[in-house]
Amino acid sequence: MCKERDVINQYLAFTKIYNEQVKLHGSTRKAVLETIRICKAQNVLGEHLSGREKEVVDIMMTLFNEEYILKTYVESKEKEASEKTKIGLAQKLYKTCL
Repeated sequence: MCKERDVINQYLAFTKIYNEQVKLHGSTRKAVLETIRICKAQNVLGEHLSGREKEVVDIMMTLFNEEYILKTYVESKEKEASEKTKIGLAQKLYKTCL
């Protein structure tokens, strides 16, 4: 049980460091690499990171790409809905003026 708690605490520390790096560098590879560097220096998930650094970078970059795609999709849907609303309003105003 203590080992599980330690891993959870280390994961929480990793997440905190990661969030700080994203604030500094944005959702970039540099943020991921800095997170890994800092965690290794502080021995946060050290065993896992040293053996699987490339895998962790690949996973984090995939998450960035998925997040970006989702954000872009939502923004396009919001813009589309806004345009439809404007068109509908313009059509109502046009009919009212006739």
